[in-house]
Amino acid sequence: MRERRRTWTIGGIGLVACGVLGMLSSTFLVTSGGPALATVTGVIYAASVLLFAVGTTAEASIVARRPLGVATLAIVAVWPLVDRLAVSLLPQDGSSLGAWTTYGYVTLIIQTGAALVAAMQIARAGIVPGPWHWAPLWVLGLQAFAWAVPQIIAVSVGPAEIQRWADLYVLMGALAALVGTLGLGILALVLAAQQRPESIEVFRSE
Repeated sequence: MRERRRTWTIGGIGLVACGVLGMLSSTFLVTSGGPALATVTGVIYAASVLLFAVGTTAEASIVARRPLGVATLAIVAVWPLVDRLAVSLLPQDGSSLGAWTTYGYVTLIIQTGAALVAAMQIARAGIVPGPWHWAPLWVLGLQAFAWAVPQIIAVSVGPAEIQRWADLYVLMGALAALVGTLGLGILALVLAAQQRPESIEVFRSE
């Protein structure tokens, strides 16, 4: 239990930090420090998720170090950094709309697929106590909802009215991101605090 508590505490602090830095990154997006802050956030996020995947011991890993769980969580961990790199390499002048469209589908399939499989592996591993082992799936559901609502609104109101809903799009996107970082981080800290160290038998002297 001690290693599990340590792993979840460190990983939880990392995810909470990602949530806070993510808010700061969006605030300073128009400044020169925004991209650097976003990169730092991505590195902390990757390290935190990888720690949850591997753990300091197999017993501390939220997927019990099962290969499929570790592999899919590794994809989830590094994908934000891969995405930033890929976006920086794609043409920025609008001359390659096809490349952007293709990449959009690829990233949607890989990121969503890896996250879904990882969430199922967490639930099946039985390491995280119930019902909280379903929390990653709840987050995925909320993020899917946050993605679907703007699409539905865009189709319903037409291009001319989309701008009126811009604040809602930003709010829902920020909420989905915070639940996946700050929310899961706080949950990890709470669960870590509930882990009790192994009892140590004390022998009395006769």
